[in-house]
Amino acid sequence: MIKKIIIAIAVLIAFAVAAFIAAGIYAVNNVPEGIVLNWDYPDAVVVGDEFDVTITVINELDERRQLGDLSFYSPLLDGASIVSFDPAPAQDQGALPFIDHSVSYNRSIKAEDEFVIVVTMIAEEAGVFSGDVEVTIDGMLSMHTTTQTLVIEESDD
Repeated sequence: MIKKIIIAIAVLIAFAVAAFIAAGIYAVNNVPEGIVLNWDYPDAVVVGDEFDVTITVINELDERRQLGDLSFYSPLLDGASIVSFDPAPAQDQGALPFIDHSVSYNRSIKAEDEFVIVVTMIAEEAGVFSGDVEVTIDGMLSMHTTTQTLVIEESDD
């Protein structure tokens, strides 16, 4: 009897883990309809230089959309650090488990409008750094993840 109970508990835990993984896969692969992300940043920067990464969130639909979180994942920020955001986010959570830096905007984007975020960064280490940036639209079940690459060169000094 105890053996059957242990097996039943193990099966329930396995189903719970599978459901959690499936929800995560659905959320990451559920690109929000009508949202376009444009990225603009220098092709290469030099160690010690400040530079801007401009993220434009475009709402192509005829209804309001809600911009939630903006999260940067490793190793994108291994060679640079964030100095500031313009406009400032509603909340800056900084580093979270598995996330190098996360901020919340919790801002509505009007129909057929855009929202521009300028992230000022400083190059700290030479190399090529590529990692994910995740933008949450209309809640956790609608995320847009892109991979971005920073090229940081040694200074001539």
